[in-house]
Amino acid sequence: MAFFRPFEPISSAEVPAGDGWIAQVKWDGVRAVADVSKDGVHLWNRHGRPRTERFPEIASSLAPFQGCAFDGEVIAFSGGRPDFYRVLRRDQAGHLSIIPKLAHEIPVWYAVFDVVQIGGTWVGEWPLAKRLEWLTKHLAGVPHVLAVEGEADSEALFTATRQIGLEGIVCKRMNSTYAPGRKDGRWVKVKHERNAVAAVGGVMYREGTPNALVLGLFDERARLFHVGNVGAGRLSHREWQQLVERVLAEETSAHPFARPPKVQKMCRFARPAVAVKVRFSEWTPHLTFRHPVLLGWLDHPVTPMLCSFSQADP
Repeated sequence: MAFFRPFEPISSAEVPAGDGWIAQVKWDGVRAVADVSKDGVHLWNRHGRPRTERFPEIASSLAPFQGCAFDGEVIAFSGGRPDFYRVLRRDQAGHLSIIPKLAHEIPVWYAVFDVVQIGGTWVGEWPLAKRLEWLTKHLAGVPHVLAVEGEADSEALFTATRQIGLEGIVCKRMNSTYAPGRKDGRWVKVKHERNAVAAVGGVMYREGTPNALVLGLFDERARLFHVGNVGAGRLSHREWQQLVERVLAEETSAHPFARPPKVQKMCRFARPAVAVKVRFSEWTPHLTFRHPVLLGWLDHPVTPMLCSFSQADP
């Protein structure tokens, strides 16, 4: 089958209560859908960009499942926990020629949490419980593939993920069907830390050296508002330099924000063409990030929907 846009959960600060829910671990990685046909395995990210050649070990492991299509998350581990920065290095590899080297340094897994086609037949209309039963039965023991099981006690799983330092959980109605491209309350994500995809509107300098990105999010009227600044995070010196160069390739004499941002005098503004993923502890009363950490930049064009307040975790 062709690329299908994944079904998305809504964000919530509370774990849903009541019967009829199951919870799955929310893996901190790169969302990917997969299709296995007679033409081979095809992987795409959530925006429909091909990712097969970047994750060849996953493609090889899925090859026997001809006629199937899956939804999941590509993850890499560090210290026993998912590490978004490491998987992003694989996902954003500049040249495919370095993939064999990166595959050796950073092995990845496909955490599969749904199956939408089996034997060439669409099964998205099956209740989620039946789809998960098929997953756990058929994907057990497949190299570089993890079948994400459902847990009936959502509160217990949420507590456990906090204790071991995972991102959070996704709660789903057991009878929910799969709706490509939709986002509704049958799937709900509850996180211990907040994430956002922000547009970069400039670079701040200290003593002549770039030391922070100026971040913004769009409101419902597509106006860009300053939401804070973030340093290099875990990026290497070379990666940081490359990111700054990408931002300043769109340099502009005027700031791109709806109102002047509170930044230092030494700031070079840019058209918001680069998107970055940021983790932060909470929102301030002024709707800015508290304690933001840069996780990496994304290979997606900036749009008001991608980098919006509504897409950021509440």
